[in-house]
Amino acid sequence: LKMMMTGPGGTGKTHVIRALTALMELYGCAHRIRYLAPTGSAASLIEGMTIHS
Repeated sequence: LKMMMTGPGGTGKTHVIRALTALMELYGCAHRIRYLAPTGSAASLIEGMTIHS
């Protein structure tokens, strides 16, 4: 699954990411998820990495 979420702050993007992570953990495949964000601050919010790293 590849998914790109856009939108202004406060619209629930991080909430969706956490819900999908919980679902993947239920199925035992959360270790396969890679979280990417365009900036370092956005990446730290989702415990991910920047797209360019």
